[in-house]
Amino acid sequence: MSKLIAAVLFAAALVATPAQAFDILALRTLGFSPDGRYFAFMQYGPQWEASKLFAETYVIDTSTDRFVPGAPARLSSDMKDDADSDKIGPELKDFLARADKRNTALIGKLKIGKPGVVLVRAPEARVDDYEHTTDKPPPPAGVAELTAKHPQLGDLKLKLETKELPWPKTSRLYAGKDAPSCAKEVEGTGAAFRLTLELGGRSIVLQDDKTVPASRNCVSGYGIAEVQTFDRPDGKVTLAVILGMQSRGFEGQDRMFLAVTRVLSR
Repeated sequence: MSKLIAAVLFAAALVATPAQAFDILALRTLGFSPDGRYFAFMQYGPQWEASKLFAETYVIDTSTDRFVPGAPARLSSDMKDDADSDKIGPELKDFLARADKRNTALIGKLKIGKPGVVLVRAPEARVDDYEHTTDKPPPPAGVAELTAKHPQLGDLKLKLETKELPWPKTSRLYAGKDAPSCAKEVEGTGAAFRLTLELGGRSIVLQDDKTVPASRNCVSGYGIAEVQTFDRPDGKVTLAVILGMQSRGFEGQDRMFLAVTRVLSR
């Protein structure tokens, strides 16, 4: 699946300087469909020096690990019908409510809303935090390895490996044909990843990038932030591994999220 987001630092935070600013997005999981086929999450937070709010909703078909048609759904407070919501703080609750309303057509028909079980979370990733900051380092994307135990599946071990790959010609700093290319804006190679799961004595490759997807813009680092599962009525288990991603922004390294999903047999 060409999702959003990428890899260099895992547990180490970047050090801010007066010339750097960081837009840190927060994670909000929206749950699973009753049959476990679909999983949805939202990332939200500041944009453009905290003068605007931004939210993106992702709905994944876990049987294919691909977005459903219409995803991701994007909402910004500078949209025409949201022009009055231009501050972070008291307006956040109202902004997220409007995002939920706009997402109704996308996730309502799939009946998404069943909570999963958070097997493990990397506390240092601070997935619930959002902010625009210049005076302190942003949180790391996550960690390189996590272990967890599922009541039926048993012990799970996840490992994330960084892969350095050339920047594709389509990789740009932001969306738009006038955006500068990552090859010109960022020194060195692009960041991709390989995510593997050890389960029951076997190794399962959940994702192995062959290129840096253009949708991740100028990604520079990944980390495992959270792992959720959903016990399906058919006896299988849907796994959702949420990765934090560091990506070159206008002034520094921004933090975003992506998810890798897989249906597992007990």
